[in-house]
Amino acid sequence: MKILRNYIIKDFISVFIFSFLILSMVMLMGNLMKVSDMIVRKGISVGDALRILSFFIPYLLGFTIPLAFLMGVLLVMGRLIADNEIIAMRVAGISLFKILNIFLILGCIFSLFLFILNDRVIPDFHYRYRSQIKNIYFKNVSALIEPGVFLEHFENYILYVADKNGNKLKNVFIYETDNKQRTTKVTFAKKGEFIVEGDILKIKLEEGFRDETISKKKMELYRLNFKVFFMDIPIQKREKVKVNKKSSDMRLAELREKIALIDAPELKGEFHKRISFSFSCLAFIILGFGISLAVKHREKSINFGIAFLTAGFYYLLFILGEALLEYRYLPPALGMWLPNIIVISIGGYLIFKHAYSR
Repeated sequence: MKILRNYIIKDFISVFIFSFLILSMVMLMGNLMKVSDMIVRKGISVGDALRILSFFIPYLLGFTIPLAFLMGVLLVMGRLIADNEIIAMRVAGISLFKILNIFLILGCIFSLFLFILNDRVIPDFHYRYRSQIKNIYFKNVSALIEPGVFLEHFENYILYVADKNGNKLKNVFIYETDNKQRTTKVTFAKKGEFIVEGDILKIKLEEGFRDETISKKKMELYRLNFKVFFMDIPIQKREKVKVNKKSSDMRLAELREKIALIDAPELKGEFHKRISFSFSCLAFIILGFGISLAVKHREKSINFGIAFLTAGFYYLLFILGEALLEYRYLPPALGMWLPNIIVISIGGYLIFKHAYSR
């Protein structure tokens, strides 16, 4: 049994590493697109963008490790079944449940690692990610100006742009407010261009108009049409932005303390979600083992497809659980453990259905 255990573990580890690297590269490529957008469109430096990406990597591990584990089980079991090695093991008196135990032991080890990752590493790095984004945006006005967003980071001014390309702007709205936050002037331009000089945002506007309230009682408006118009907008001075922690940024101990103060279902849901997701490897082992017995394929393309469909089904169940929790149809614990319960139930059914038919 020791030789067989080492043989299966060696095969599984090689497949797991291969799957993990492929999945990590795919997910990193998707996030590299966001990083390039930050550099090109928002003017963030390469160093700051890469730092943001590094804070996001632990969050990706929470997804790639369980999915790579599922692929490992499917591919290893698919090969053992296709090569009739399962039949040889059965003839030698080794049951399928002993093979399953090997995967479950590995699953317990990886689940413990995921628990530490979800409790300590991911929340801390997620908070650093949000803090870095906020502080970069406040230090870099070019990065702060984002299409389709009303920006209120200027003294008595609100800025809105429909589109941005470098320092070129399209369809610019600038709202000027008084001390009581009432809009007194509205400036619109089809095109614009900006530069930052110290604490001043200098904007050149073209082809637009400027509406100004000249009588507060009668609400009379004065309109000025212009071909070219220049504005200087003061930027709020902030050395560093303090970012409050969201529930996703808190460790489990912090969540417990928060729940003791505020009995909110959302906080309880985040607490149970963190723990439930840590044991996704065990759920994927049981489901992957059952599917491999039912499908009996060794082709990598088929097993990769099954793995992605299964993972998609699992994460959709999480979304369903969160929706049911939000509308108070389920208690927090049941809503967040529902995906594991359903996946383990389906996997267990497939195992017991096919284990004795071979």
